[in-house]
Amino acid sequence: MKTILALAAVGMTLYAAPAVSQEVTIRFPVEYSLEITPGAANQEFKKIVEERSDGRIEVKFFPSGSLYRGLDLVQAILRGDAEMTTLISAYWSALAPRSAVSELPYAFPTKESFYKAIDDKFFERVYAETEEKGATVIGILPFDYLVPGTRETALINPEDMAGLKFRGLGKVNLAMLQKLNAQPVSINFGEISPAIQQGVIDGLNVPTDSYTVYKWEESIRHVTYAPYYMAFYPWTVNTAWWNGLDPELREIIQTAATEVAKSHRKRSEEASDKALDDLRAAGVAVHMQSEAERDNWMKATRSVWTEFESQIGTDLMTELEFYSK
Repeated sequence: MKTILALAAVGMTLYAAPAVSQEVTIRFPVEYSLEITPGAANQEFKKIVEERSDGRIEVKFFPSGSLYRGLDLVQAILRGDAEMTTLISAYWSALAPRSAVSELPYAFPTKESFYKAIDDKFFERVYAETEEKGATVIGILPFDYLVPGTRETALINPEDMAGLKFRGLGKVNLAMLQKLNAQPVSINFGEISPAIQQGVIDGLNVPTDSYTVYKWEESIRHVTYAPYYMAFYPWTVNTAWWNGLDPELREIIQTAATEVAKSHRKRSEEASDKALDDLRAAGVAVHMQSEAERDNWMKATRSVWTEFESQIGTDLMTELEFYSK
């Protein structure tokens, strides 16, 4: 009888024992080199998450498009072949058409207006439809304006874009280039270097530090710092994986992403300023768009807003007006 009771007690003890801690590996592919500014944010995130989880979470990076890139990366997140990415916003508008609102010309004419939109949770509404399709946005990682650079032509007035073969990014940006009588060319990030070298494109839109990190200043000799397109990365995870996480681990990941994205604002601004100085030192002609010039470009591209209003919806367009003033 004592033996039976002892075995029963052991059985109850085993039944009541807590489950083994969940171990999580986050496959985190990105298109860009970890040397550019968002790469620093990604690495900070990895450090924080792995430390706070006491090693229960491992973050594995796959930089420079080594695993997936562009729309293939979007599909990988949706399938669950990757758990997380920070992929530039234009690729997500193919999945969530309303998110193209952030790509409208001069949607956020100052970085402060962009930060306010983040803090006001504007982007939670912008990316609401992605969750229904299998991807959840857990944060917004800011970068810099996608500023135009060209091989030979200084871009001062809207008319200066006419006839240039220009790498565009997303339907809205391509539409803007067409309004300016440029010739839009769609190529993935990883294809830019040979496209510049071979003359496939005359110019492109990229953040300032990309010119120096990828040595594009050797071919691109004119850069205009124009705030017509804010580059940022929706911090995106596979929805099914996210919802299935241990709540404690999910909280660690969410908190880290929020903290890193907010502290990254200062880092990205400092990197932008340094990149502009580096470009000048390399002999690149850097033009800072004046307020009067900005107004001219805004007028020349304003019809793009009307063109995409039905896709985006009047509610988001009306809300955006508050930030674009």
